[in-house]
Parts: sequence; structure tokens; C-alpha cells
Amino acid sequence: MLLGGSGSLKPGAEIILQCLLAGLAAAWVWTQSSTPSALHKLPREGWIIAALLLALPLCQLLPLPPALWHSLPGRAVEREALDLVGEASSWRPWSLTPNRTLASLLVMVASATMLVMAAAQDRRGRRLLLAIIAGAGLLSVLVGAAQLSGGGGNPFRFYNPDEAFLDGFQTNHNAEADVLLIAMVALAAAASEWGSQRPRPIAVRPLLGAIVGASLLLILGVILTASRTGIALLPIAIGAQTLILRRWLRLGRRNAVPAMAIAAALLVAVVALRFGHNTAMVRVLARFHATSEFRPEIWHDSVFALRQYWPWGGGMGSFIPVFAAAERLDVVTGRFVNRAHNDYLEFLIEAGLPGVLTLLGVGYAIASGAWRTARSRVPGSSAQMICGAANLAILGLHSLIDYPLRTMAIACIAAVSVGLLLPIPASAETGIAKEP
Repeated sequence: MLLGGSGSLKPGAEIILQCLLAGLAAAWVWTQSSTPSALHKLPREGWIIAALLLALPLCQLLPLPPALWHSLPGRAVEREALDLVGEASSWRPWSLTPNRTLASLLVMVASATMLVMAAAQDRRGRRLLLAIIAGAGLLSVLVGAAQLSGGGGNPFRFYNPDEAFLDGFQTNHNAEADVLLIAMVALAAAASEWGSQRPRPIAVRPLLGAIVGASLLLILGVILTASRTGIALLPIAIGAQTLILRRWLRLGRRNAVPAMAIAAALLVAVVALRFGHNTAMVRVLARFHATSEFRPEIWHDSVFALRQYWPWGGGMGSFIPVFAAAERLDVVTGRFVNRAHNDYLEFLIEAGLPGVLTLLGVGYAIASGAWRTARSRVPGSSAQMICGAANLAILGLHSLIDYPLRTMAIACIAAVSVGLLLPIPASAETGIAKEP
């Protein structure tokens, strides 16, 4: 979460992160090897999802005979260009951009690794993961405060020195909004888990006060990111917190959602009234007064690009060259379009019909694992499941108009969230009483 927001803007940081993760994974496998049956007790859905994540980019990198890749849609220009240098009859991969596909594969390897390691954790380990996510989110807000208070040459602007909004450790403010929303939910889940594991009854009111205070700080951070979708998704994060903490709040299932809606509306109203004339808040409000939006133009040309490469796609990571060839000249501006600003549409362009089938397989595996977790009624599974589901809902909805999963930080958080939905391994459940 501190290094993984770089993406293509700072590939050096991403390479460092991948090397660190490789070392961590190797150390984890080495510790697990001391118990021969430990890895075999991992939820089968975790292995299935990890395999599906890696299968698609790996297949796109396999060399194909000329007759086969010539027949793929959208390859005419590539074939003509290679014919000029006498390479049209060479074996070529399914992907138009194998280097970019390899980069995508490395990110998916990181996500798959995090998913397997998170799914392998017992209740205590998963609680620690939630606490780390919440802590990193709070630290990100503090960094964001330094970003907003500093002037030119601010050392806390790690990626974009000209950014006017709070972006923390992420490349852009939209990704930072997602990190803070997820941190809110993780905070409630970690606190609920910690409170239920205490050998003695806890003082609920002080703990709730601390959660509310930290959540208000995170909510203020979300607002100062000026991410319009991030702000719109606040009710989901607050609603997930309410469901997780409903026992302490003494709310039933029926009145939890109305209480969440009222709390969210009051919170937004208070912030708007209290900070409406603040310079940073004025910039945020100006985002909602924008009269033009360029995303529909990008979507229009992206749909055209999709038709050119359907049903096989151009390869993971191929969006930039594919879109550049499809972009209408009458809408070309000085702005560089690096993403479709709709991750589903971009995924279809890059992965085609095989990507749809892969996504359906991943969704089925997640649903199957979540169903088994719900039926097991292992202590702590309720808070963890709500947290994992809320995190995926936040990222899934934001992906409709942005690309949160294209950074390693959020991709790995999503992987951890999937791990939270899967059953705790059988070896870790030993000695744990069932939830009443």
C-alpha cells in the first residue's frame, strides 16, 4: 500500500515491490514446507482463482503459428508491417504487445500470491491483515495532510508534484479514495475482531468513539481526494461499518441500513457546512460543478476498438496502442489517454471472450468459497465476509468509470479481500468454538 500505487509512472517502485513480494512469498513457502499438509489444506477456491488469474496472460504470451495468428481479428496492420521486413511468416504471440502483457502477468502474479497467502491465514492472521490495511489508510491521510499544506516542491508528492488534491501514496486521487474507503471498512472489521477475541468484556463506548474518530478522519480524506465517485461510494463503506458493528450499536438487520443512510447524509451536510469555504474544499466542490466530461468520448472509441479485436482481444496491457489506432481525430486533444476509464470495457478489449469466461470462473469460485464460509459459521467470519464483500463492491462499482485495479496496491488489496471471503483452512480452525 505504500509502494504499489506507482504503476507505469514509476516502474522502479513497482519493480522493488515485486522483488520484495517475491522474497516474502519464498519465505512463506519455506515456512509452510515444515508442515507437509499445510498447503494442501488451503481453500481449493483460492488455488482455482489464482490459476485463472495467471492462465489468461500466460496463454496470450504463447507463440502461435503464422496461419493461426493471421486469422485473429485486428491483425491485418501487424501482418502488413511485418511483411515489410520479411517477418510475416514468423511465429507470434496472441498478444499484440507481449512486453505489456508480461508486465500485466507480473501484477497478476503479485495478486495471486497475496490471495493464496491471505486465504492461508487463520483468524488472527486475517485480523492482522485488516489492521495493516486500516493503519496504512490512516497513515496515508496524514501524508495527504502534508501534501495539501505544502507548496511547490512538496516532498510528499511522490508521483505528481502538480496534483492539487489528496493522493497519499497513490498515483492519483481516485485510487487514494478507494484505499481510504477500504481502510474504513477494514478498521471496523479489525476492531470487531479484536473486541470479540478479548478474554474479558471490553468497554464498548470508548472503542466505538475511537472507531468513529478514525473513520471521520478517513471520510474527510476521501472528500479531500475530490474523487466524485469515491465520495458517492461513502455510503457503502459506512453501511459496511454499520453492519459489522451492529451488535455494539445495538442495531438489528432491518434498521442498520436506514441508520447508515441517515448517518451518511448528516455527515456530508456537516462537512459541507463546516468546511465549505475552505480553499481545499472549494476545489473539491468545483469538481462537482464541471460542465464537461471527456469519458464518454473515450468510451465511444473504446467500443469501436473492442469491435475490431472481438472475440479474442488484443492482449493484456494492449489498450494504449489499440486505442490510439481507434481514436477519432476530431476528438484528439493534448490529453494522453492511457486507460478506458471503464475497467470492464478495457478488460474486454484486452482479453475478449476468453476474459469473460475467466471472469465468470473467478466469480463462481469466489461465490462458492463465500457460501462455504457462511455455512461454517467460524467465529469472525461474519465481519471478515462483510469487509471482503464491501471492498470488492467498492472496487467493482468504481471500475465502471475508472481503473482502480490497475495499480498493484489496490490489486493486492482486492486479492486480500477475496481471501477474506474464503474459508479458514481446516488446520487453523482447530480448537475454535462455533459462533453463537
